Amino acid sequence: MSIAFIQTRQERWNRLEQLLGKAEKLKLKTLAKEELLELGILYQQVISDLSLAKTQSLPDDLIYFLNDLTGRAYHQIYRNEKTTWTQLKNLFTTEFPALFRQNWRVVLFSFILFFFGWLLGFGGFLAGPKVITPLLPEEFLPEEFIQRFESDTWFNHPLDQRPFFSSLIMINNIRVAIGAFAGGMVLGTLTVYLILFNGMIIGVLSAAFWQKGYFLSFWAMILPHGVIELTAIGLAAAAGFLLAKALFFPKELSRSDALKVEGPKAMKLMFATLLLFVIAALIEGFLSTISAKIIPEAYRLGFAALTGVLLFWYLLRRNRNPKDRKLKTAGSFQK
Repeated sequence: MSIAFIQTRQERWNRLEQLLGKAEKLKLKTLAKEELLELGILYQQVISDLSLAKTQSLPDDLIYFLNDLTGRAYHQIYRNEKTTWTQLKNLFTTEFPALFRQNWRVVLFSFILFFFGWLLGFGGFLAGPKVITPLLPEEFLPEEFIQRFESDTWFNHPLDQRPFFSSLIMINNIRVAIGAFAGGMVLGTLTVYLILFNGMIIGVLSAAFWQKGYFLSFWAMILPHGVIELTAIGLAAAAGFLLAKALFFPKELSRSDALKVEGPKAMKLMFATLLLFVIAALIEGFLSTISAKIIPEAYRLGFAALTGVLLFWYLLRRNRNPKDRKLKTAGSFQK
């Protein structure tokens, strides 16, 4: 069994060793783009070989050899390097949109959960406000929101206080996102809770405004920043679900190896959402908090529609950068 196992895989092990020898001697950046892509694919294949060798109780020296080979490859691919502006630019312009497209099912699952939470909140409030309202944090009680809206004190932050207000919003949103991301390591349970709970809050508030005849006004206040903010929360939850996916469905890999595969993707997805939170907080601090008497609701909704179009153009556009093709190929191989 071990002889046949080695014979059918020896060629790719030798090729990976050859590429690693070159990378270790001359640095990874000296490899051609085709060699970098080949290195990533061979790394995934040898991880599978190592996992199979362990499950079939093949000789210890073979397992040791494969473990050493994957360790060297992991060090080259995921080693810590000084982050450069070029790397950040590539992350936001190429890798982030590519990760969004490759993992669209996980992202869609996050948005479906959020919508389900919204339905629970909306329907629960209309069916029995006294039952669902006590579940909300004190700062999200619908009666206070409606009172502030009717007295036009919703928009009562002086201009010189708005940077501080904007930073508070951003910190709170990032805290929620980090919780949703980290929740993936507890089998996604915390992620599910946070995305449902945040959806429920929006559902309760929108139901309360619906009852008062302010439904359109509510969304005119929420959506200018909410299109980006809610998308970012959904993407952070998707990053958490990628970690949970590695734990629940490692396929032929061990769970630790599956986390090594999905972890870097989840981290990049999570890190890139921080930019969206910054943009959303700036919009909320400097536009959403301006009175509707100054910026009419129709203009606010039009601005929200524009942000939605631009956001999804950015996430769905196809970049011809070779890195995009590399991510796509690696993603399809892992499936």
